Formats: sequence, structure tokens, C-alpha cells
Amino acid sequence: MMSHRLVLLILLCIFSAILGVFSFSPAKAVELVRYYGYWSILGAFALFLYYLVRSLRDVRLSVLLWRKMGGVLLLIISATIFLHLHERHEFKIVADEVVLSSTAMQMHFEREAAVVLRGYEYAGNFIPMQVFVDKRPLFFPLLLSLVHDFTGYRVGNVFALNAFVSLVLISFLFLLARRLGGPWAGVGAVLLLCGIPLVAQNAVGGGFELLNIAMITVTFWLGLRYAERPDDDDRLCAFALSGVLLSQTRYESVLFLLPVAVSILYLWWKGGRVNIPWPLLAAPLLLIIYPLQHKVFDLSEGSWQMADVAGATTPFALRYFYNNIGHAMNFFFSFDGTQPSSWLLGLVGLPAVGFFVLMLYKEHLQVFIREPEKAVACLFVLTLIVHTGIMLCYFWGHWDDPIIRRLSLPTQLLLIFCVIFVLPKLVGNPGRWRVLASIAGLYIICFTVPSSAMHRFTQENFAARTTNWIAGYVRGLGEKTALAIDNNSGLQWFLYRKSCVNPALLLNRPDEFIFHFKRHSFDEVLVVQRAGLDIKTGNRFVSVSDDLGPGVKLELIEEKAFSPIYLVRLSRVLSVDEPIFKAWVATRLEQDKKDAKAKSLATTTTTVKTMDTADPNSLVLWLKNLP
Repeated sequence: MMSHRLVLLILLCIFSAILGVFSFSPAKAVELVRYYGYWSILGAFALFLYYLVRSLRDVRLSVLLWRKMGGVLLLIISATIFLHLHERHEFKIVADEVVLSSTAMQMHFEREAAVVLRGYEYAGNFIPMQVFVDKRPLFFPLLLSLVHDFTGYRVGNVFALNAFVSLVLISFLFLLARRLGGPWAGVGAVLLLCGIPLVAQNAVGGGFELLNIAMITVTFWLGLRYAERPDDDDRLCAFALSGVLLSQTRYESVLFLLPVAVSILYLWWKGGRVNIPWPLLAAPLLLIIYPLQHKVFDLSEGSWQMADVAGATTPFALRYFYNNIGHAMNFFFSFDGTQPSSWLLGLVGLPAVGFFVLMLYKEHLQVFIREPEKAVACLFVLTLIVHTGIMLCYFWGHWDDPIIRRLSLPTQLLLIFCVIFVLPKLVGNPGRWRVLASIAGLYIICFTVPSSAMHRFTQENFAARTTNWIAGYVRGLGEKTALAIDNNSGLQWFLYRKSCVNPALLLNRPDEFIFHFKRHSFDEVLVVQRAGLDIKTGNRFVSVSDDLGPGVKLELIEEKAFSPIYLVRLSRVLSVDEPIFKAWVATRLEQDKKDAKAKSLATTTTTVKTMDTADPNSLVLWLKNLP
């Protein structure tokens, strides 16, 4: 007979699904996320920490153990430091990282899960006037907001957080690989990970990618510990709550609830006993926030960003798979340092995935009947394989794209885990792990270090480089009040509690802009403009979307060239000729209407010169004429 708690758990799962998916309109669901998302994730994290500590109470860190683990500690600390040596700590993926930091800022100051869209300095305070709920899951912003709570608000706290996450990732990867293959397997796994420049790039950035793979590793390890002692309620709670947090780290990481749930059911079946402590009953309720937040996609189809890829009509489809496989192979087997990948891991890891599938096919009965720890491990590896397949069916799953490379990180973990699984089956010599560790270490010295030092794969993202350059000036403003007109890095100004508008807003509110400019409401009015260079004539032109017309007189503060034909200008507004500015605004608005109408009719008429930062003909001409 089913226990009362099992019936209650099933009912709570059904109730949570109905509440999260069907009970609220998209607008109401998003509003609930804004006001209650912080408290939901905070509660889940607090419960997780409590049961994690309780589940580790049997670990005795005696002096003898510290002596035995001295080499391991040196490895973990050295590997963590290595990830932070060759890259600057700055934002790498602007669309994600700045938005995550903005959400964390609102969590810290207002205890709401929202991003500032419009705000101004007033009487020494920064006042948010318009916010929106973002599509990105809330666990990473919560952790960052806690760092702000305990150390004070600083934009740079995000880099300190990811430094700590690096340590967690390296530590638990070693512990996990040691469990699967012994101490030297742990050394080999850590060195294989450190051989991937992409990991270091995310370790020094401000995104949630590193936390995602760290949480996959932590949850995997806790699952093995629970399989070791399935009668331990604390281990069960730590494992389940880790899965709850992992599901709210990245969008697709909700998939990892499957191996968590299946592992728990399997171990109940294997032990002939169902034990349901109360935190497990709370887990479905703590997951309600995920489907509620997912309704952001219902409110705006633009949240999928399908307009960024030509021909994309649906987020996921099998028809994308073939093309994405080509991009993935180009990513893994790049030998010229232009991709932050490890061809060594691709060379040994991709065949290892095939061998793992064959091994599981041959031994699945023995594994699931006699080896519960190995069975749980296989469930996680299978989920990583499914995860990889889903990412390769994503409309923007081009792993060699500077913005999309980070999506390959869970697959990098998959390759490492498969190597750890199959190597003992293929090589009987007990020295196999030392050989693997030696090869991985040699690869780091010969290939990873030079590739990382050249920074080829970090220089392609002009948006990130622009944002980081502007941040240096914003920090220098100190207590000055400033209004920035910025179409490229607007949210960055809000992170530093400075006022900012984009040029499009100015077009719709020219009278309000003139009102405040005449009354010197701000110490400085600054303008950030992207500019291009016509290689043939040598003329420079401002991007149409950043142009303010002839009525606004600017004083150039600094100009930065990020490529031969892509520049960014930071200027100060000196004066505004009201009649000329208003006339230009009227003309521009009328032209925008005509362009919008032409676009809706699928015409290609271009009336204003646009800026192209990747024109191959211009670049070839520039290169040919180098002195």
C-alpha cells in the first residue's frame, strides 16, 4: 500500500503543475515572479544549505586527513587560480550578464526579481521608474544579491561570485571523478576541464554558465552519496533540493529534474522502502516559480530571439540538427586558437560517448540490479546526452558562434564523464589515469596557455568590449550626476546607479529632454555612439540608430576603435538648438514610419546609410593597404 506521504507527494506534484502552468494569465504569472520569486529561491537555497551540511556530518576533517589531502588541495587551488590568470574579469556576454546583474541589484535593494528599464538619479538616490521581469532563471541573481547583502553593493561582486563558483566546480569535479575512478581519475578530470579555454572565459565573466555546470556536478555527486546510503533522509533532501536549484540555474537545466526523480524512485524500489521527509514534500512547491517565469515567453515572442537567425521559425526542431553538428565539429576541432575549445577532449571524449552507450547497452541489467551508484551515474550521463541532443536541435545552436559557445559547456562535462567511465574498460593497466593526467597537463602547457594568451576568441564580441570600455568611464564619474544617451550599453549605466535613456526614447520625448537640458538637471549629458568607417573614402559615419541630428552639438571625449571599421564614440552634449532638433526629430520619425512600412512589405529600399562591422571586402582592402 502507498504511504500517506507518497499520496500527499503525488497530490502536491499535481497541484504545483496546475498552479504553475494553468492557473494564472501570463501577465499575472510574471507579476507573481516579480514579487515572490526572490523569496521562493531564497527558501530553496536555505533548505539546501541546511541539509547539505547535515548530509556531510559524517565527514571528519582530522589533521591526518588534511595531511593526506594536501596534494589534492594544492591541485584544486592551483586549478582554480589557473582559470583566472589569462582573462580579464569583465562582462563577456552582455545580453545575459548585465541583465543578471541588474536582477541581482533589484533583489538586493528592493527584494524583487526584476530588471531596471528606466531610472534616474534624484536627490542623491537612484530611483527605478520602470522595471520588467526577465526570462533568465533566478538562482544566479539570488546568489549575487546575497553577496551584495553581506559585502555591500558593487558591480564587481559578480566576478568574486564566479571565482568562488570556480572553486566549487573544480572541487566537486575532483570528488565526483575520484568516486567513479579513483584519485588519479579526479586529477585527470580536473586537468581536462582546465584545458578548455571556454571554462576560463566564463569563470572570469558575469554569467550563470559556470554555476550551471557546477550545480550539475554537485547534484551528480550528491546523487552518488544518496545511492551509497539510501536510508539517509538528509542525503535524500540535499540531493532533491540541489536538483530544485539546478533546474532554476539555466532554462534547459530543468531537464535534470528527470535523473533526480528517477534516481530517487529507483533507489526506493531497490531498497524496498519509501521514505519521504517533509522537505521532499516542499520540493514541488518550490518549483512553481519556474513555469510561472516561463510565461515571459508567452508575453513576448521576441524573448526567443529568433529574429537573430535567418530562417528560424521555431525554437527547437530536428531540421537544425545537421547544420549545428557542423558548427559543433568546427568548434571542437579548431587548431588555430580561434575557438576556446579543447581538441584533445574532443578527440578522446566524442568516441568515449559512443563507447559509453555500447557499455550501457551490454551491461544495463547488471548495472541497475547490482550497482546502484553506477546506475545513478548512468542516469546523469544519459541526461547529459539528451541535453546535448536538445541543444543541437536549437535554432541558434552554433557552438562556434562567439555568443553561443557557452551552450556547449554541459557537453564538455559529458565528454569528461564518459572518458572516466570507459577508460577502465579499454585500458587495463592501473597507470592509465596517470597517463591521462600527464597528457592533459602537457596539453594545457602546449596548447591551452598560448590559445588563452592570444585572446582571439574574446576580441570578436564588440558589444561586450564596448560595454566594458564604457564601464571604465562610468566608474570615474564618482558622485557626479549624469544622463547617458546610449543605445548599446544602457543597462550598464543603471548598474552603476546612473541615469540613462536610449535615442529612440529621446525621439518620442524631445520636449522633456530639452526641458532638463536647459535647467542643468544633470552635471553632464553624455552620448555613446557606434560609428563605422568607409574604407574607400576614409569617411566616418555614425550608426543611424545612435544619430542625434545636427541640432545637438557634441564634444568628443574619447573614441575607441574595436576593429578597422567599428568605432565607439563617447561625447558630451554642449548645446541643443531647439528648432533644428525638433525639426530633425519630426523628419526622423516620419522616415522611421516609412522604413517600417517598407519592411512590412518585404522591400529592400534603404534610404539611410547603415553600418556594417563585418564587411569582408572592406577588411580585405584595409589589409592590402597596410604599410
